[in-house]
Amino acid sequence: PLNCIIPMIKEALDQPNQPKSISENLLRPAYYSANLLNHLINDILDYSRVKKLKFQLNFSKFNFHDCLSYLRQLFSLQIEKKSLKLSIEDSELDLSNFKGDQQRLTQVMTNLLSNAIKFTRKGEIKIIITYHDKFYRIGVRDTGIGIREEDKEKLFKAFGVLEGQEYRSLNNHGVGLGLMISNTIVKCLGSSGIVCESTFGEGSHFYFDIPKDPDQIVLKEPRTTQDLQVSHMGRFSAVQGSQCYCQRILIVDDNDYNLMVLARMVKKRGFEAIEAYDGEDALKKLVSSFDQYPKCRNSNCQRINLILSNLNMPNHDGFELIQDVRGFKSDQNLSLIHIS
Repeated sequence: PLNCIIPMIKEALDQPNQPKSISENLLRPAYYSANLLNHLINDILDYSRVKKLKFQLNFSKFNFHDCLSYLRQLFSLQIEKKSLKLSIEDSELDLSNFKGDQQRLTQVMTNLLSNAIKFTRKGEIKIIITYHDKFYRIGVRDTGIGIREEDKEKLFKAFGVLEGQEYRSLNNHGVGLGLMISNTIVKCLGSSGIVCESTFGEGSHFYFDIPKDPDQIVLKEPRTTQDLQVSHMGRFSAVQGSQCYCQRILIVDDNDYNLMVLARMVKKRGFEAIEAYDGEDALKKLVSSFDQYPKCRNSNCQRINLILSNLNMPNHDGFELIQDVRGFKSDQNLSLIHIS
């Protein structure tokens, strides 16, 4: 359901004539809340992967300043509501070509910032980034209630929710997975783990060190803040980079809402969306497209050359569609992308 909820709210936010009272007071909080729910679901899924040692990372080169801007925007409403101050100290470091896993690093920072805001009633929260001896130190410091010494050992354990009235009054919805998962992530990124320095009643400082140049990294082009926020939407315009300039994209999904969302995304980017409800329906429309347009006519071509398909569908599913697509000749310039 979130695959429908998040992009639809985002599209409503992007409407040029949307009243500010609606966009800022209703839609934007709903958008950020849906993203936070998405993070929680990912935490639960990640916990399962951690237990089975099936944790995957995607190393790339990206602009960490964009991540920091995204985090500031993500938590701006919570910061404002609690009358807190959020600042970033990065010692004027150039973080435009940061190397690591952008999504996972953002996930860790989201968890640390969320905890800091949650347990801070007044004062300031700082994101602090320093560099020394080929390592970045990234941390979050707050002026919150702090952590008792005897409670620190619970922090990085699964379901390690802190007991006590002080903690429960500020964290009545936490499940105690975020820090354990975050600690596992930073270790995979080359860190020795998250360090907690805290004095009860004064505040806490959570930080970790990661290498500037991780081993066995495959560099990609830097991504922007826009990529970070709408990466689940995909970049359909990349199709125009090939020799074929076909404008029709076949979307395959058995869920009506998913079809609607994907079709709107495709049309928004200037393409025509052809909808199919399962692999069998998709195959019929694909064959019809190639029968009608056997040769690509460049800018005048109306043939399908890209398929966006769900995998799990009744009757003829996405896996069977893969075999069908492979039956087409390679010179047809046909691509298939799975979505889930």
